[in-house]
Amino acid sequence: MKQITTGDMLHAYGSFGLHMNYAVRLTVRLTDRIDGVILANAIRKTQKRFSFLSVRMRKDVESLYYEENPNPVVLLNTDAQISLNSEQSNYHVWAVCYKDDHIHLDIYHGISDGTGMYMVLSTLLFYYCADRYGVSDHTGIRTLEDPVEPEESADPQDYLPTLDPDQMPRPRVEPAFSLIEDGGMTPSSPSVWDIEIPEEAFMRFTSANDASPGTMISLLIAHTLDEMFPERSKPITSSYIINGRPMLHSPKTHHNCVNTVFFNFNDRIKAMPFDRQCTVYRGITFIQSDEQRVAGAMTVGASRNRMVLGMAPTYEARKYAFGQMLEGGKKLFSYMVSYVGKWRIKSLEPYILEFWTHVPMANNFLVEIAAVNGKIFLTIHQSFAEDVVIQGFLNQLKKHGIPFHVRRTTDNDAAVFPEP
Repeated sequence: MKQITTGDMLHAYGSFGLHMNYAVRLTVRLTDRIDGVILANAIRKTQKRFSFLSVRMRKDVESLYYEENPNPVVLLNTDAQISLNSEQSNYHVWAVCYKDDHIHLDIYHGISDGTGMYMVLSTLLFYYCADRYGVSDHTGIRTLEDPVEPEESADPQDYLPTLDPDQMPRPRVEPAFSLIEDGGMTPSSPSVWDIEIPEEAFMRFTSANDASPGTMISLLIAHTLDEMFPERSKPITSSYIINGRPMLHSPKTHHNCVNTVFFNFNDRIKAMPFDRQCTVYRGITFIQSDEQRVAGAMTVGASRNRMVLGMAPTYEARKYAFGQMLEGGKKLFSYMVSYVGKWRIKSLEPYILEFWTHVPMANNFLVEIAAVNGKIFLTIHQSFAEDVVIQGFLNQLKKHGIPFHVRRTTDNDAAVFPEP
């Protein structure tokens, strides 16, 4: 039996408390039609390398927990949404699908964040491309030649100190402008827009304005909402997700290890020239990514998670309590932006034509960014029916001369993860 770790418990309990399917689909389109036999062999090797992810989620009257799962990770020939931790997936928390020239890695977000998922995907693609294309360079990829180190399965947040509740800060954060509650958007089932942008053109624009891809997208969405809703009473506040591993000196963990940068698009920033606004957003990112600040914030978060777990003696109570925490967090942001970073595995890059990230709806409007092989891939997620915000954002791209191509619009196809 494996207990849910400190860094994962908010995600695991909270997602069930909100009845949210908490899984991610990473989709890569390769240069050729997928060979299912070769892919199945790659899955076997990847499962062996990441044996600590071969688990099934269970629950009892008190807690969620994992038990070892000796069954093979499944390969399904489909583009359709699948179900993890169920009979369809051999009760695993991850699975692989393929169709034509696409590979989908479906994985439970409650056990890993984007950086951890990229580690699994890199290994899977390496073993596939090794047999399919003769790739041999596995620099930066975890393979069976590398020993599995304890740090990979350890959660650094388990080792953070527990603060006295009276010493934990209680910041007063103003509720952010909500597209549904304040903007009048009509709630609907989650949908995604996959948008491709030439990297050279986008980076030329961001560099000229002292921005990074993540801060630029964050700022352009702020401009979109400011123009659409000028007479609002709540601030446009966004969350920019950052990787907390460097600050906790735990680069190898697969567990959820993220923190957030707060961007508040206020009148003072709005009055600045556009390039100065970009500089401010980058400066905020640097300041709020400071090691001491992030480690402190994650220590507070870990302490709060332990406190909630201790005060809720049953599974149902924990599910409710963490669900309320997740719901409260959603009210702090008008939208979210996440960018894991440019694809770093050079040996695999020539074979990747597209790379899309479909995630759970942790906010009513959020953007996932990927970059590989000369292209930027934006997936915009929303949980309301109107497309006016996305169209407004696309108009921002046009305004600044940034070319783009809407590849597809579809329902969110990230996997279902039923409550055990």
